[in-house]
Amino acid sequence: MSYDKCAQTIADLKEELAFIGSNSQQVGRHFEILQREAESLKMEFLKYSLEKQRKAVARQRGFALLIRDRKKIGTGLAVAVGGSILGGLLAKDKYAALNAGLSGFNGVLQGFGETRWAVSLQKKLVIVPYNAIPTKGTWVTFESLIAAIHDLQTETLQGRRLGTLNNIIQRLQQGEGKLVYIALPN
Repeated sequence: MSYDKCAQTIADLKEELAFIGSNSQQVGRHFEILQREAESLKMEFLKYSLEKQRKAVARQRGFALLIRDRKKIGTGLAVAVGGSILGGLLAKDKYAALNAGLSGFNGVLQGFGETRWAVSLQKKLVIVPYNAIPTKGTWVTFESLIAAIHDLQTETLQGRRLGTLNNIIQRLQQGEGKLVYIALPN
C-alpha cells in the first residue's frame, strides 16, 4: 500500500469519526430534551392525579350530603334535567343530552362536596377534607402542594432529574417555604 493511499484512508477515517462525533452530540442533545420533557410530564401527571382524586372525594362528599339533606336532591335533579334538555337542544342527540345531564349532576355533587383540602405527604399521597385530617402523618394544604409541584416542574425543564414518586415526595418534604403544613407527625 502506498503512502498516499494510507494518508487518504486515514483522512477519510478522521472525517468519518468527526461526522460520527457530531451525530452523537446531536443525539445526546435530543435525548437530554426528551429526558427533561419526561421529567416534566411526571409532574404534570402528578398534578392531574391529585386533581382527579380531589374531585372524586368531593363527589363522594356531595353524594353523602345529598342523601342526608333531601332538599338538595331537587337542586341536583333540576340541574341534571336542565343539562339534558339543553344538551338535547344543542346536539339533537339523546346520548349527548344524557351525557350533558349526567355531567351537570356530577358537577352538582362535586360542588356540594367542595371544601378546603389537605394532602398527606407520605409514600401515598391521600387527599382528605381539611377538617377531617387524621392525627397520624404529615399533612399540607392542597394548594401549597400544587404550587410546590409546579416549582419542581420548572426545575425539571432546567434539567433536574427527580426520579421516582418516593424521590419526588422526599424533595417536596425537604422543599423550602412552599408547603403550608397543617399537621406534623408526632
